[in-house]
Amino acid sequence: MRKPEYCSTFLPPDVHPAPELYRSGDAFVISRNSSSAVMAAHIAGFSLDESPAFRFQAEAEVDSAAPPESVGVVADWFTADGKLIARDYLEREISGKKRRFHRVLPRPAEAVRAELRMFSRWMNQPVRFFHPAMEGCVIPPRTLRLITTKIDPPRPSTEEANLQLAEQLFDRLAAAGEHPDLILLPENLNTRSTPGLPCRKAQTIPGAWSEFLAPQAKRFHSYVVTTLAEREGDNLYNTAIILGRNGELVGKYRKVHLTLSEAEAGFLPGNEFPVFPLDCVRVGIATCWDNWFSESVRHLALNGAELVLFPLAGDGDGTHWRHIWPARAMDNGIILAASISQGEAKEPTPAQILLPDGSVAAETRENPGYAAATLDLNRRCLTYWLSVGPAFGEGASLYRLERRASLY
Repeated sequence: MRKPEYCSTFLPPDVHPAPELYRSGDAFVISRNSSSAVMAAHIAGFSLDESPAFRFQAEAEVDSAAPPESVGVVADWFTADGKLIARDYLEREISGKKRRFHRVLPRPAEAVRAELRMFSRWMNQPVRFFHPAMEGCVIPPRTLRLITTKIDPPRPSTEEANLQLAEQLFDRLAAAGEHPDLILLPENLNTRSTPGLPCRKAQTIPGAWSEFLAPQAKRFHSYVVTTLAEREGDNLYNTAIILGRNGELVGKYRKVHLTLSEAEAGFLPGNEFPVFPLDCVRVGIATCWDNWFSESVRHLALNGAELVLFPLAGDGDGTHWRHIWPARAMDNGIILAASISQGEAKEPTPAQILLPDGSVAAETRENPGYAAATLDLNRRCLTYWLSVGPAFGEGASLYRLERRASLY
């Protein structure tokens, strides 16, 4: 790792009394005591070689009670004429009084110099930074072939008919030569529009529905995600399952936000927002009514999800899905995919794949139908003047690392 070529300090103008910034051995110290709590920083500068990406790192020691957002490191990128063009937070890891900052970032076009701004703000504890460094590297390509579906069974229907609809769509994917990494099916497709009490449709996991889907996962060497009414002992859950590329169960998520009708039918809610590290992407699930609650996707993003799947029964109000689905993606800087059984709708509701900037990568309103997209998981969605001033910033990290969780 390369050490800095130059170092300087930063303080806002006209701060009295000002924090004290100095070097002590290997440490870059910001000492405050009773001085102002405004932002102060040590700056470590580097020239860039021809590498397409760079790995940055730094460390810090601070009182363990310091809020996470009060101590950090930002990478600033500059052109040859000194213009600031982009700013990126380094990721942080906290262990007691120790904090580690690191991140691999692609080189912005025209950038010839980078600076690590090691800051503290909004607190009075002293901070000691150590070992700011950088090295050139290459970011391996990461792509995901994602398919989401729209399947609305006739009313009434049977489980056998619903399985046949699913099988026909799988056959259609095969005929089209699709080779997906992940296939998303709608909520509770196996029993959608079938008569009878939900409690009498519930299955164990593994059970008939997962055993039907397992050969399809093997057939496409793809992950398959859907939901079902799960019975575990005497308890009922609305549970999403992830089948692996060989048909094995690799994860399940129990719907956290149950509708009133689900509660009245005897279902119990899940109590966590797990993220599943698949071999191609880190994925979280928000089932139907979950997607009306902003906390669902926020928790999944905070837990590390890159992709959030919405298996839905229906979202028939265009004034909702047209605004909320893009907002969920944009608010968290994640990819979002919605799979739908129409339900009672004012207009045809699409199955969609949305990018972190809220744009639609693929969609279908066909029933049954599917939408497919090959997604670049390394793609950055940058916005001008997004928190960082007259430069480009990336919401995916800004929204997480500038949160003030202690106030929420």
